[in-house]
Amino acid sequence: MVAVPATDWRAGMRITGGRLAAKDYQAGSLSVSFTNLTNYTQAVTFPVPFPATPIMNCEIAAGAGTTGRFEARPINVNATGFTLFVLLSDAAEGPDTWSNIPVHWTALMPT
Repeated sequence: MVAVPATDWRAGMRITGGRLAAKDYQAGSLSVSFTNLTNYTQAVTFPVPFPATPIMNCEIAAGAGTTGRFEARPINVNATGFTLFVLLSDAAEGPDTWSNIPVHWTALMPT
């Protein structure tokens, strides 16, 4: 069996204070609003900087109305933050308006 440092976290391992305090994982939620756009960007700063560039994911957390025509992704990711990029999936569709649509993000350090 391979020894795992007290701050590493792998599938099936118990959650411990040491692992949670390691800051290898962060997550957040943004409330996104825009008017008559086909794409939107917003700068996001991590609560605690990572030691290197993390792996990231973003997801739109609501599917009401025409929100389902859009997708979200992180761009320009670095140790201190990223840019949220929301874009219309089909360029043939027209612009849209969002009001306080939640978009969640996760960031973690690769092992």
